[in-house]
Amino acid sequence: MESQNRSGALNREKAKELFAATSKTISDISDELIQNLFEKSNLVHFEQGELFQRAGEFPKYLGFNLNGLFRLYYIDNEGHDLTKGFSDRGSFVVSYSALVQKRPSHFFIEALVDTDILQFDWSELMEMLENDLRWYPFVFKLVENVYIVKEMRERSFLIDDATTRYLNCKREYPNLESKVKQYHIASFIGITPQALSRIRKKLKLT
Repeated sequence: MESQNRSGALNREKAKELFAATSKTISDISDELIQNLFEKSNLVHFEQGELFQRAGEFPKYLGFNLNGLFRLYYIDNEGHDLTKGFSDRGSFVVSYSALVQKRPSHFFIEALVDTDILQFDWSELMEMLENDLRWYPFVFKLVENVYIVKEMRERSFLIDDATTRYLNCKREYPNLESKVKQYHIASFIGITPQALSRIRKKLKLT
């Protein structure tokens, strides 16, 4: 695909290097398959505050985050902003269940800082998968990782206290607090901003 970089500073060669390195950590994928997949991508730049995906829309794309940060969030019936998760450098950004089930996404995906991504058309990826069985180990590992993260997050909400969830968040996203508002983090770990402030004060982080 032809690049559609909108004022992004990252070039395709550097994008390919990061994408290839990350792909090989997921599965022992060949350079040929990585090249085939990379050729299906567009290099796209998102400005801070721009949406990769809107709730209520049918998603069409899978993104690979090259250098920035996205936030995945819901808006509840009372208009409250609830953070589902984050996508930082070297991770995929997607409304996965909506793509698979061919339904509208339940959440928004917003760039919190200027971010470059490799953008893939989901229908083209599925066509590649159907035509070449060598893709299955890679896709299986990718989906497996998604569900491991989901299960660990659910376990944390059931078992861990708020301080533990906050510390886990800091370990998982070590540079997050310099880029996002505190209420985003509070929402992500399921507490109020006031409760987060008390935790940070107790940990002597304020």
